[in-house]
Amino acid sequence: MRNSFILLFLSLIVFISCNDDLKTYPVGDDFVDSDVSIKVIDTFSLKCGTFMLDSIVTSNTNRILVGSVIDTNLGHITSQSYMKLMAASFDIDASARFDSIGFVLNYDTYYYGDTTVTQNYKIHRVTNIIEPDEGASLFNTSSFPFDNEVLGELTFTPKPHKDSDSLYIPIKYDLGKEIFDKIKDNEINNYDDFEQFFNGVTIVPNTSLDSHVLGFQFSTSGLIKNSGMRIYYTVEDDDSENNDYTLDLNVEASQQFNHIENNRLNTPLESLDTYETIISSFLTNHLIYAQGGTGISARVEIPYLENLKKLSENGTVLDGQLQFYPLKGSYSENNPLNESLTVYIVDHKNRVIGELDSNAILTNEENNEFNQNTFYTVDLSYYIQEILNATYTLNYALMFQFSDYNKTVNRILIEDDNVEEFKMKLTISYLTY
Repeated sequence: MRNSFILLFLSLIVFISCNDDLKTYPVGDDFVDSDVSIKVIDTFSLKCGTFMLDSIVTSNTNRILVGSVIDTNLGHITSQSYMKLMAASFDIDASARFDSIGFVLNYDTYYYGDTTVTQNYKIHRVTNIIEPDEGASLFNTSSFPFDNEVLGELTFTPKPHKDSDSLYIPIKYDLGKEIFDKIKDNEINNYDDFEQFFNGVTIVPNTSLDSHVLGFQFSTSGLIKNSGMRIYYTVEDDDSENNDYTLDLNVEASQQFNHIENNRLNTPLESLDTYETIISSFLTNHLIYAQGGTGISARVEIPYLENLKKLSENGTVLDGQLQFYPLKGSYSENNPLNESLTVYIVDHKNRVIGELDSNAILTNEENNEFNQNTFYTVDLSYYIQEILNATYTLNYALMFQFSDYNKTVNRILIEDDNVEEFKMKLTISYLTY
């Protein structure tokens, strides 16, 4: 009977809203239970900080991520890509003649930073077989030794806005000729033969040209809108047809990964050294940070949430909304705000427990992303109720990250709950009965 009454009551209160710290809405005399009321609280103390994930899986993302950029808040970010190459078949006509070899990098339109500035890439030969130490994944912290000799080099100004555009990096003639001859002479005629001879390549950005990070797409077949190494050769015969041929060495998805480094020296996050370290927003000018690729993540804890149970012997959460603001002036055309952020649940040691059932959604009240009324809102109703229903204290917190944090270096700066004008605020509507 009581449950039926509550359902009836909930259907009648959807219009209620409030702005005060605490309001109580008593039920009218026509209702049987006069103890039923709604309390709206928005004075929760939040514990905000920044921490760093132990590692991020960066293999199998189908994105080659290369570049170098300096962020005054987060430090010097560098992304270097490693990859194994493989041909669909190892078949070259006995009369073929080698022409040239080059590496194609096809833009996938992702970029971070200032793309009007020149960058330089160097390609090196990896000297060990690219494979995980254990399991099936490679991480942002993984790396492999490579030869100091530069196989190919290109200085360029990027044009990443069209996925039909690409870069072409000429590769040393001698290497191409050696690979060509071994395939032609049947010294290399399968996957294992080629892997034993050529472990793969790494693409290294010039870290003194700190301007941007770019994304390039690839698949395991062909180089049309794709990235990989291509051998050009000619087969001469008596006909008048085109005798130019190519052999594509495509990127193996499971053995491609992006090694992403982050030097935080002389930044607010310099002391961030292990995944258990949390730097309070009081030490970072009342800001918390999140960045893809590096694992830097924003953390929000609600330490006194269980006090809601003291309001009444019986109660339930009707609504719980967390609202927060990105730092004004920290986003731009080259670093736009994402339409949403993914919210994870972490424990007291920053271990990820799971993903929240709702994202933080960007709202722009005047359709202008640079306006002060730009903020994110996330529905925490279910999360709060789960905390209250637990039979023991759950030392959980919320982690904010980008949905594609394993293949981007996007970043966001978030105001904490001690900022007067753009204050992070949790508002909970709580039904007592």
